Amino acid sequence: MVGVVTTTVILATVLLAAAGTRVAVVRSQGAADAAAVAGAAAAVGLVPGAPCAAADRTARGNGAQVSSCDVADAVVRIRVGLRAGPFTVEAAALAGPPPVDR
Repeated sequence: MVGVVTTTVILATVLLAAAGTRVAVVRSQGAADAAAVAGAAAAVGLVPGAPCAAADRTARGNGAQVSSCDVADAVVRIRVGLRAGPFTVEAAALAGPPPVDR
């Protein structure tokens, strides 16, 4: 009987840890997406400020830290990190206007 209870507790702990990690992955991707859109909006003049500064403000508002920000024309590439317990979950995003056909 003790073995069944111990196994159940261990399994529940592993499942909760996995669920927590999944939540952190989704949150970090959402923060990266929002930061990239904010940076692209600043790059085309829809919001005031520098693109990477706008991306950083948005990422921090979502609980993440920008680890890299690259701007080419009006396209912004962002990589963010989000603390999840003892780990840091990273995500990347790209935003900008569609390419112009020539």
